Amino acid sequence: MNICGWEPHIDRLWRSAAVTGLKIGYSKEEMLEATRGAIKANGFKTNVYIQPRIWPKAGTGRYNASEFHVVVPIWKFDTLLGNDNPRFGEERRYVVSSWRRISSDALPPQVKSWANYANSALATREATRLGYDGAIFLDNRGFVSEGTGACLMTVRNGKVITPPVTASILESVTRGRFIEFVEEDLGIPVEVRDFTRVELYAADEAFLCGTGYEATPITSVDDINFGNEYPGPITTKIAEHYSRILEGKVKERRDWLTPV
Repeated sequence: MNICGWEPHIDRLWRSAAVTGLKIGYSKEEMLEATRGAIKANGFKTNVYIQPRIWPKAGTGRYNASEFHVVVPIWKFDTLLGNDNPRFGEERRYVVSSWRRISSDALPPQVKSWANYANSALATREATRLGYDGAIFLDNRGFVSEGTGACLMTVRNGKVITPPVTASILESVTRGRFIEFVEEDLGIPVEVRDFTRVELYAADEAFLCGTGYEATPITSVDDINFGNEYPGPITTKIAEHYSRILEGKVKERRDWLTPV
């Protein structure tokens, strides 16, 4: 068993803690050993989701806490990737939320923090109330930002297009890895730039990417369908290659995997 993307994820945790003033109290190596121990102690033999968490200890201050809990929850995870997985092709209708994505002058969206998910909860509840499966944020400038729990990538004219970090998105490890292997391994051009909801509507394909989302195709946004084939051919190609990376079948990407 391997952990995918351990080093960049734990580096982001350390950066997030520094920005928000949290003191971890353990080394990165200690966190890795604790994670390995938890996986082995629970006897996991299938895919798992790992989510290290830090929060203030009770009685140490609401905003200026001096002591913190550090835990590593792990649970079974059912992937939607893999050949003939029926979940991959499920219909997913999204809507552009009336709630804007939080911006760096209020709460830093680049930081992995539970506080930021209140924004996502509002957008998700709105989408559910309107009968959709999820929501897409615009940033405070009106450009497309991200989903409520994952980054967004679109496909148009054979190119993958994704918003920049300055569009109030999480500094996603998975997004960064996708940008890298899509260009280098698959030879598909990637553009990182701002775009409007109008260009989103005009996309041939769209999918969300993240640790939990992996590569999740989207059928439509605001009831405007993407392309004539679902899931789209490029989305499918990317998802299949990512699945092979996670399984350790892509030699050039094995350094992304940390053995348990």
